[in-house]
Amino acid sequence: MPTAVLSDATSLRPSPDPATAPQPQPPTAVSGVWMMAPLAAAGFLGTKEDVQHELDGIAMAVRAFHLKQPDQVMKEVAAYTARLTELVVLLHRVEALDRQYTRVRTAQVEKWLVELERQFKIASRLVEVNRQDLAVIGGQV
Repeated sequence: MPTAVLSDATSLRPSPDPATAPQPQPPTAVSGVWMMAPLAAAGFLGTKEDVQHELDGIAMAVRAFHLKQPDQVMKEVAAYTARLTELVVLLHRVEALDRQYTRVRTAQVEKWLVELERQFKIASRLVEVNRQDLAVIGGQV
């Protein structure tokens, strides 16, 4: 099968040597706290399965947000949002050459961006609740 490469070197096919292609792994628990899902290298799109695997890692991390402090959740949301926005741009670049990427972008990546926006709002409200609790404890009502 021929390898399609755009002018910016974004590959539509996996690299010939799978050992050289970045493979994100799902987050793991360390002492009961979920670590952040590793993201693929900047500018890397890979196959539909690569994108799906990265989205699955993000999904696992989002499911563990309730175990983390709100400020940590906000940091992770910022990282995931940046990567997902990058994926949207990369997917737009290759959709004309391979239509399977359109469905990934619209049915998955964009849905996760909406969910991460919601999670950011929740975390920021929890930060404010914590701030108010501290003010009450300190007598600064």
